[in-house]
Amino acid sequence: MLFDLPVMLVIVLFLALGIFSQWLANRIKWPSIVVMSIVGLLVGPILGLANPEHTLGSEVFSPIVSLAVAIILFEGSSNLDFRELKGISKAVIRIITLGATIAWVLGAIALHKILGFPISIAIVMGGLLLITGPTVIQPLLKQAKVRNSVDTVLRWESIILDPLGPILALAAFYVYQIIGQGFGFQLLFIFIFKMLVVALIGFGASFFFNWLIQRDVIPQNLMPSIQLVFILLVFSICDQILDESGLLAVTIFGLMMARYKRHDLIYKESDHFIENMSSILVSTVFILITSSLTPSVLMNVLSWKLVIFSLVMIVLVRPIAVLLSTIGTEITKKERALVGMMAPRGIVVLTVAQFFGGLFLNDNMKMASYITPVTFGLVFITVVIYGFSFTPISKMLGLASTEPPGVILVGESEFSYHLGTQLQSHGIPVMVFNLFSNTSDKAEELGFEIFKGNLLSSSDRMYADLIRYNKCLLMTKSFIFNSLAFNELVPEFGLNNVNMMPVSFTDDQARNNLNGPLRNHILFDEKHSPRWFDNVITNQNIVEVPASSYHDITDKDMIIYHISDDKEATFHRSTKSMDEYDNGTYGILRNVYQ
Repeated sequence: MLFDLPVMLVIVLFLALGIFSQWLANRIKWPSIVVMSIVGLLVGPILGLANPEHTLGSEVFSPIVSLAVAIILFEGSSNLDFRELKGISKAVIRIITLGATIAWVLGAIALHKILGFPISIAIVMGGLLLITGPTVIQPLLKQAKVRNSVDTVLRWESIILDPLGPILALAAFYVYQIIGQGFGFQLLFIFIFKMLVVALIGFGASFFFNWLIQRDVIPQNLMPSIQLVFILLVFSICDQILDESGLLAVTIFGLMMARYKRHDLIYKESDHFIENMSSILVSTVFILITSSLTPSVLMNVLSWKLVIFSLVMIVLVRPIAVLLSTIGTEITKKERALVGMMAPRGIVVLTVAQFFGGLFLNDNMKMASYITPVTFGLVFITVVIYGFSFTPISKMLGLASTEPPGVILVGESEFSYHLGTQLQSHGIPVMVFNLFSNTSDKAEELGFEIFKGNLLSSSDRMYADLIRYNKCLLMTKSFIFNSLAFNELVPEFGLNNVNMMPVSFTDDQARNNLNGPLRNHILFDEKHSPRWFDNVITNQNIVEVPASSYHDITDKDMIIYHISDDKEATFHRSTKSMDEYDNGTYGILRNVYQ
């Protein structure tokens, strides 16, 4: 039974459910999109606790979802880097042109033959089902840690087809209307003219916003807020000009901003603001939509025909479209196969399907009421299948890392060499980066991978294959450099995966630099300096003891790390005692405390 909750409480509760879903997915190591679907279904049609569309009303619910999707799409497109296309641009172009055409035709045939949709609806939905979308692709790519070439192809495809799918579907709908009303060039001309206007608004907004930034008209503290207003205005205005065209306009706006900013630090705060908003909105909107489904819709979804249709889309339509369109491109056969096994549908498909369902219902088209439930069924099935199969398949094809998570050591010293050797003896990949030189004879002798270029440059990291590594230890003797490196690397590797060596300060004022959250990421013992560790390691080695001997470690010993049976390393932090584990190995320095 639905609870009669105030509108404000409904909005806040669904925001909380969205963040909770992401947290739970992270804890249980499930694809976040799967957890969101389950939470939404439980809250809505299964337990009947709430129906946000009913509570908010369609006049409020639909604009909230649409504006959220606009922000999500802008965030994805504005973070694309055109330099990533080097070496794979032909594959991307072929997939979004020839591949999309093949998938559209085959998808429309499957809709008509398997589910019995009329040709007109099948053609419109065929264009709609081209959409994969960054909201479902990016979480899976992060989880799988696939090779850069595959990652880039899938991300670019999702970002470009996300707005293009609805536009193609809308064009097909207008063709259907034009044919129904008697072919007329006037209707066709109006549609093309409106499309050009929408595209010009997207380009113009990016040019004008960048012009304001270059002339320092916008204060730095207001830049994120003003950019958000630009996004919402562009989307809303274009949607008034031509239904569902706002998605295309904000994508053009985002792509142009990606070209303008070129990782300029002035845009960093704005990028973080939009990225955080997108993270919140992705989970919230998905749960809003799934919880708004009714039990009757779910019953319509649960049919063997829908299962067969979904399997045909997964096993035949997608692989055929990708394999045929990428013949003779730069990506390998295995990479083509993996791209062909990845096409989950997400938020944009659901939101736009509701829109087209309404249009066809107004025209009294047969089976128009089945558009939304069939779309949701495909979304859920593809999310579950791709969500749980993508990582193992990518590892099976050798396109994702199967090694233990590796460690990057920033700064070379006697202690870092010894620590890296110990880690490597457990099969843990080790990479070193030296601030002053890209080559090191000793590092090469020890068999470490050496980062070529500047690790603190996002463009250099982009071209490096870092999927093997998930932890960074900042081990230079400069606290200032370590702090800068910490701020640069945390967004990419995660807050819990970047730590730094302690630095000995000569006065209390300098030591105050360690106060605050940064102090929680100081390794081993903050009272000692890197030079102290170098001196200790010249007299003794790190001694490893089994987890069963944890209680034999005395107060005179310093714990350095723990390595689990799964070969995952956990490093001791100065402000937190090392946990006691049931298995694995501890690395310690014996009798360093007198």
